[in-house]
Amino acid sequence: MKNIIKPFSHIVVFMPRFLGDCINCTPALKLLESSYPKAKITLVIRSIPAQAFNRDGKFKLIIDERPKNKVQGIINLIKSLKNESFDAGILMTNTLIDAVIARISGVKNLIGYNKEMRKPLLTKALHLDIRRHYINRYAYITNALCENSHKNLPEVDLFYDTTQSVLADINKTKIGFCIVNKAKLSRHYPVRHAAEVINLLNQQLQKPTSFYMLGAPDETVEAEQVVSLCQEKGAVNIHSLAGKTTIAQLIDTIADLDLLITVDSGPLHVAAATKTTTIALQSKGTSPFSNVCPKGKQVTVINNAGNYINDDDQILDISPKLIAKIAIELIKNKNSFSTT
Repeated sequence: MKNIIKPFSHIVVFMPRFLGDCINCTPALKLLESSYPKAKITLVIRSIPAQAFNRDGKFKLIIDERPKNKVQGIINLIKSLKNESFDAGILMTNTLIDAVIARISGVKNLIGYNKEMRKPLLTKALHLDIRRHYINRYAYITNALCENSHKNLPEVDLFYDTTQSVLADINKTKIGFCIVNKAKLSRHYPVRHAAEVINLLNQQLQKPTSFYMLGAPDETVEAEQVVSLCQEKGAVNIHSLAGKTTIAQLIDTIADLDLLITVDSGPLHVAAATKTTTIALQSKGTSPFSNVCPKGKQVTVINNAGNYINDDDQILDISPKLIAKIAIELIKNKNSFSTT
């Protein structure tokens, strides 16, 4: 392991693949800004999460095009990196190829976790403790580049502007729902269950309420099915926004909600960053939920009880009645707080 050579004037950060993970890097980026306020910070980031980081001008972005064309994407990325002069780099990703790309591109003082036999390529290689929360993993590796000078973890944060929200019913209680699509298997909340939650809330909430189905373009079918089922029960206050918003609009819209109910980690982490009251439906995911759950007090987690054998059935443990009950309590508490 070589010595880190300072000072740094230009730092490159290889960001994770997904929006939620990139949001979880924001505390680490704050540490970097605090330790090196005069340094320019560039993010290597994929096109979708890039939309969340290009609004306030704090960072320069280099778009990672590998999802479209792996070989050409690598070539283009190396060219873009070589056009700059980086005296430090942080790998939030754990792949060998990212370390190779950084070294070929001339990035100095490269720090990352000791994964995929890439230790010889790193100036400082740290042990990855998989028991750490993802937010702490990103902050831990960044703090190492900051000479471990920070003790406290900043909050997750995103730029947002609620005046750009696509929600129309300003004077109503606004509830968003993310159920993802059936292809997500264990992380999909069933259409009929979601419709029942909305019907129960319509019956029990006293203040006029509007419901919004949120999601990606490949989640429009399920979202529209929920709308259709609710309309069959006479509901006219439910709308599908799935596939109809940009990432920036999604962030602004989630920030404008009174409550978000979600089984999807992307919107969950957006809500954490915008301080939106949230119910997280916890089923079997790709990582232990304790390692990815937002740290904010505004998140209420409903865990599945594990009474089913098949992974894809675990979400069925979370009943519509339970979700509706907790949602009503959260909205009442929020309304009470806002009037005091």
